[in-house]
Amino acid sequence: MAALVAFPGRGACQEEQYFEEPQKPKITFRWDALARYDLITHLNRGDIERGRFEFRPELALEFSERFKVAARAVGSFGTDDNADNAINFDNYRSNGAALERYYVEARPGSWVLRAGSFGLPVAATEMLWDHDIQTPGAAVGWARRAGASTLSLAAAYLYGPQREGDRTRIGVGQVLWSGEAQSFGWEVAGSYWDFGIDDLKAHTVRQNRFVIRGGVRVHASDFEIADALLRVRYTGLRFPVEVSLDGTHNVGAVTDEKDAIEASVSVGQLGTPGQWRAFYTFQYVERDAVLGAYNTDDWWFHSRYRGHRAGVGVTFLPRVFVRGTVMLQRRLDLPRWLNRYTIDLVKMF
Repeated sequence: MAALVAFPGRGACQEEQYFEEPQKPKITFRWDALARYDLITHLNRGDIERGRFEFRPELALEFSERFKVAARAVGSFGTDDNADNAINFDNYRSNGAALERYYVEARPGSWVLRAGSFGLPVAATEMLWDHDIQTPGAAVGWARRAGASTLSLAAAYLYGPQREGDRTRIGVGQVLWSGEAQSFGWEVAGSYWDFGIDDLKAHTVRQNRFVIRGGVRVHASDFEIADALLRVRYTGLRFPVEVSLDGTHNVGAVTDEKDAIEASVSVGQLGTPGQWRAFYTFQYVERDAVLGAYNTDDWWFHSRYRGHRAGVGVTFLPRVFVRGTVMLQRRLDLPRWLNRYTIDLVKMF
């Protein structure tokens, strides 16, 4: 990008032109990693104890601040087999390696354009979408700043983000208002999701309502989901505090089981040695409020449940922390609560 600058002074009519030198392309390398101990108790089929290990390196070629290409691979090892992933409601492969992210990103003016396979380009909680799932497709975003706040618009068309021949089309659009004023920060977002389900395997129906067609279990409802998200941060105390509230309503549900809510609070932050973060989350998710094929697998059930999840993490090396989490969850149609305990060792990007 060139800039033209005029400097008066050395002569009445003298004018000199200066052009910025083009930015040289640079290569950046980042990686993150996870080591997890996982224990699930009070299941009808007995307790499950397992380990999960994951490594994700990412390489990017940045031609300028406004254009880059990047790719990220993932390598996984688990003490359970890939054959167990379906019955355990996992979104990930216990064992294997893959190229999960590959994309081009351009930032002309106030716009952001992406194409390839990339992370979710809109704000959402994991009650609606698992952020570990990468999304082949294209996305466009626009932002305009006004004083202390910013208005952002985003839209994406995603294709088959899960595995095993999934050809589901997902369209999502979002309006986001965010800002910072003294010690307060906020995000207010409204979005609409349209899931065109196509060739999702029967085991990904999970706790959603289903019917049998041609001898195969398929979703009974359509999933056209309106989502409202509010996040508020306060940094005026010794430790930052964030409160969020997320609600969804599925207008495509065939029954009244179509609403979900998540309320969460966290204190502290992670990243620098000595920093800590504690959180608590409550979720109430009706059977067809969200599409269970794509939301978080940190909760055992994907829909038709209520539950509590709390944890504490402590940073002991730069961008390396350990976190313990407890989850209590009950299906809405069953009296039994199950417990899940995880201990994570995380290297952040």
